Amino acid sequence: MTVLAASSQLVATVADAQARATPGPLTSRDELTTAAERAEIAAHVGDASARARNSSLAYSIRQRLRNGDFQPGDRVVVAFMSDSIHRDTIVVRGGRFLELPGKVIVPLTGVLRSEVEGRVTGELLKYVKAEQIEVTPLMRVGVLGDVAHPGYFAFASDMPLTDAIMGAGGPTATSDLERSIVRRGPVVVRTADETRTAIANGLTLDQFGLNAGDELVIGQRREGRSTAIIGMVGVLASLTTVFIALRH
Repeated sequence: MTVLAASSQLVATVADAQARATPGPLTSRDELTTAAERAEIAAHVGDASARARNSSLAYSIRQRLRNGDFQPGDRVVVAFMSDSIHRDTIVVRGGRFLELPGKVIVPLTGVLRSEVEGRVTGELLKYVKAEQIEVTPLMRVGVLGDVAHPGYFAFASDMPLTDAIMGAGGPTATSDLERSIVRRGPVVVRTADETRTAIANGLTLDQFGLNAGDELVIGQRREGRSTAIIGMVGVLASLTTVFIALRH
């Protein structure tokens, strides 16, 4: 067996690595580092398209590890018990930090979603005697396409993809989950195959590598699209008939 063939068997792409269920609902730094290393190796095997894609994925994961997950405007829910129950939704400030009650500042540059609870808890306990501290990072993503109520939603980052779909009203009668993709702006960042595998494995939004502003686009069955087109043609034909009748 050649080195190239052996590498091809041993190497999993980032999509494969992220499609496997991880120990926690939020991806850890070690898991991301492993995924980046796999992608960097995979960037040297396969055809040019696969190499370029894995190289891009490796770069994006390394960038995530450097910069962290939080952007200004993101929201984090902090709940804790001291003399009473405190619960607040805190917005990430322009300098990438949280300002907790009591003007406690928590820098978030380079912090992953899986790390934010530890950071917030550590800072909060310096100033407050608190118990049962819970920190939930939220993620605003679009659930679009063939769902009952498409739109943008603030979901907990550890929410499974399936729950996010149900949060948008669930699939319609013409939905085809196997044709679903993830878009980041105009770019498709997760293919239908990757998205199908992630849904089947119960991955969370964070585990699948979604960022704030990404769009999970639910696919439609071919016959559903055909029916919609036929319906539009029927409407246009009816309008044409009315127009001709009015002219006469």
